[in-house]
Amino acid sequence: MGLEKVKDLIIDSAKKKADEMIEAEKNELEKEFENFKKKLEEEYILKIEKFKKEIEEEIARTKAIEVAKIEKEKLLLKKKILDEFFRQLKATILSDENTYKNLLFSLERKDAVNGSTIFLNENDLKKFKKDVEKIITHELKLKDVKVSDVPISISGGLVIKTENFEIDDSLDSLIESFREEKEIEIAKEIFG
Repeated sequence: MGLEKVKDLIIDSAKKKADEMIEAEKNELEKEFENFKKKLEEEYILKIEKFKKEIEEEIARTKAIEVAKIEKEKLLLKKKILDEFFRQLKATILSDENTYKNLLFSLERKDAVNGSTIFLNENDLKKFKKDVEKIITHELKLKDVKVSDVPISISGGLVIKTENFEIDDSLDSLIESFREEKEIEIAKEIFG
């Protein structure tokens, strides 16, 4: 074999070897590129899922806050309705003089005792003082009970005072006691 042929064989062999090395390196780089690309896609998917979860949590938080606000508004509205109900109850009692007078006198009959003073508001003092005194002396036959000439600041009802205790039978106190006792039942009846 001639030198030229050996030289060609060596060059062909070297080219072949170089092509194989280039191909192997190219395959290795493509493999690394695919792995890198796959890793980036996985990281991207993880970040998307993380952001999606954060957004869903924020939506759930916001929804919970809004639901709580709505519930609070509903409670405030229910309270307003109940407040109006009890205000109307008081107004109804005060507007029907006969009903109111019967209530006033029944409170007097129930709670007046010897040694007590009965206090009325200015309007009731003018309208009902004589009737209250009549019940004390004729019906209850109490001798040491008086009706104060000094009006007190209540919307209606009466207050009975002795040396040892005070009974607040004012209309506001009676309605408040009734409210405390019956508000849940009334709310169930009104709101279902």
